Amino acid sequence: MSLFKRASKLSPDEYQEAIDKGLNRAFEDAKRDTVDISALKVVVFSDLHRGARDRADDFERCERAYSAALGWYLEQRFALYLLGDIEELWENAVKEVLPEYTAVLQLEKDFATGPGLRRFYGNHDLDWSQPKRVAKNLAEWLPGLEVAEALRLRVLDDTNEAGLLFFVHGHQGTSMSERWAWLSRLVLRYVWRAIQRTQGWLSTTPAESLDLRHKHDIAMNKWVQQRVLGAAKAERPVLIAGHTHHPVFPGKPPKRPGSSDEAELRERLERERDDAQRRTLRAELELVRARLREDSYDPPLIDPPCYFNSGCCCFPDRDVTCLEISGERLEDVSMNDEHDGRGKIRLMRWLNDQAEPRPKQLAALPLRDVFQRVAAT
Repeated sequence: MSLFKRASKLSPDEYQEAIDKGLNRAFEDAKRDTVDISALKVVVFSDLHRGARDRADDFERCERAYSAALGWYLEQRFALYLLGDIEELWENAVKEVLPEYTAVLQLEKDFATGPGLRRFYGNHDLDWSQPKRVAKNLAEWLPGLEVAEALRLRVLDDTNEAGLLFFVHGHQGTSMSERWAWLSRLVLRYVWRAIQRTQGWLSTTPAESLDLRHKHDIAMNKWVQQRVLGAAKAERPVLIAGHTHHPVFPGKPPKRPGSSDEAELRERLERERDDAQRRTLRAELELVRARLREDSYDPPLIDPPCYFNSGCCCFPDRDVTCLEISGERLEDVSMNDEHDGRGKIRLMRWLNDQAEPRPKQLAALPLRDVFQRVAAT
């Protein structure tokens, strides 16, 4: 049995226990900082998996969207948080990757010398957990850079406690990413990379099983829910993570189609005589049928709103997703958002529906409301 399948076969309780242990350690060991909510203006990207610009490079197709997003946020004076798995160092050597993305590294450097840059390490760029390797390899582009595992960012509202943001990649506690990382790295570098180079297959998930990815979202949500219920108000975190490559945002999940939807569309198609309407109905019917064939995913119930996931920057459709966290109302109102004078946490997608270098808002919540709901639990 492969290590991937062994991990997926763990019982829910065994898996949860491992994730709890890993995230508890990261939370206790995390770096700590404080910011006033009026000065909080951060954009979070994760899981770029920058490679060597070969057929095994999952980031190259998304470079344009990511670069456009960085230009936007640089001019908006957002600090940039890169939440792990930035370089794909399981499949590649450092010297293969960094020279291929000097222009993108320069954009990131502009944040470091401007509104701010924080980098975190994940399982696929675990090399950056060693300060000597950071100094040796990244200093040329990002001098003085410190790469952290996690950050507890205490947010104040004047002198009052507003909330606590906990930034971490999210791989902590998984056997493939910690205990067996050395073996995973060998397999990816010398077996999977060769397959990708010859076949051009995409590799955009942190595990070979969608079930395991979904299980991990559920486990991270349960961990932070337990933290919120068991801690004093000032120590109740809002978890900001990556790793699963799946954007997660609290709220009512989109309705999945069911067999009744298929039956209704089939009946409407049988009754319809207009050719144009039949084409539209048939397209809708086949879309529903295709979705019913997909693996189901039931997002975890996130209440209070204490788990957010930034998604990734290596989607097959060339888009990237990110989280904006702003304590005050943004000046830009081009997102068709209902600006009520309050800062928000927003899930954004680049590029927009017209493939323009503009963001599309996918979801939003007022930041103060998030903190208040977590504190009131």
